[in-house]
Amino acid sequence: MNKNKEFLYKFTDEFMSSLFLKTEKVFLHEELPDQFDLGLRSMLGISHSRTLSGFTGIDFDDHNDRCIYYLQDEYACSYILLPHIIEDDPMVLIGPYITAVPQISEIRKMFRGSRISNEQIVSLLQYYGTLPCINDEGILHSFIEVLSRFLQGDEADIRKITITSAEPEYGLPAEQDHDLQMKNLEKKYQNEAIMMKMIADGDEAGARKALNRINRFTFDVRSSDSIRSRQYYIAVMNTLCRKAAEHGNVHPYFLDELSRQMSVKILKTYDMKALDQIADEMITEYCRLALKYKVSGYSRTISDAVNYINASLNHQDLSLALVADELSVSRSYLSARFSEETGMTITDYITKRRIENAQDLLENTSFPVQDIASLSGYDDPAYFTRIFKKMTGISPRDYRKKTAIKQKA
Repeated sequence: MNKNKEFLYKFTDEFMSSLFLKTEKVFLHEELPDQFDLGLRSMLGISHSRTLSGFTGIDFDDHNDRCIYYLQDEYACSYILLPHIIEDDPMVLIGPYITAVPQISEIRKMFRGSRISNEQIVSLLQYYGTLPCINDEGILHSFIEVLSRFLQGDEADIRKITITSAEPEYGLPAEQDHDLQMKNLEKKYQNEAIMMKMIADGDEAGARKALNRINRFTFDVRSSDSIRSRQYYIAVMNTLCRKAAEHGNVHPYFLDELSRQMSVKILKTYDMKALDQIADEMITEYCRLALKYKVSGYSRTISDAVNYINASLNHQDLSLALVADELSVSRSYLSARFSEETGMTITDYITKRRIENAQDLLENTSFPVQDIASLSGYDDPAYFTRIFKKMTGISPRDYRKKTAIKQKA
């Protein structure tokens, strides 16, 4: 009989894989695998270990070996927990998956107790974009109900519950983990800073050595067999490399195209070895840019202004006044110098870069137009559409359709 149940679990694993759902063997009171959530909590800086008993919502006093749980956590991620076959065997955790991609306003509500940056919101949107989205859970529920009859008979206990962390998670690590977290963060930022310095200097060999240390001591992504986790890690690395080259005063014109190309490659690659090759390629290409395309024609002030603008496109109050205050120079001086060196006003440059940023998001993401407007610094989607059409000649939706046709061709 146990062999039959083992076959059912194996069949379940294959079925879930067809829906791009991950399965893990877990115990109620033992530490969950690091990547049980495909890296979400690690991305948020949550370093303490987690067990199923560390979440509130599951009533362990009322728990029995016939329970099948539908779980949803505070980050809108859903899981299914199947019972073990025989006593002391592991249970099976299926997921995470989402039933709808959260909007920016919904993400902000999840973190209403903490200040979350626009950059973190973008990272979360990218994370949710990699998760399986089960819009209609009917087929999943039907499969689980039939499975429960084979596993437990008609008396199987199916429960739908919401789970939350038993202790504060985001930005509030457990006290006993504080020292460990601080040491890990120190190692992480030290290694990242070294790699970014090497890239800014165009030192490919030095950057590659730093990357190896990051892989060995901090990210250690090779411990996970998740393609989505690796894709996310390489995407984070792409951002780091781009910022490093910006610090080396590479003009954004060259960085935008390389960053876009790498993003497209990452999203289209589903092989571990090929993803590692993309990481190696990033080091080579960003170092090459740092050596070849440093901004030699711009003064330090204008170079800093350009870099600040490009890093702040999603700030709705981005303006000449804000940039001048940030650089501690007068507005009249910055305005005159910027126009002289770039051939355009700061206002025109901000608009140009925002629309280019929106074009990139329209080409390479499935974010709704209103979210792309917000991420490009426009609070009013209608106004964003007018500016976009004025700059490109077509609406954002038509632009997305046009580029989608080109990519298919």
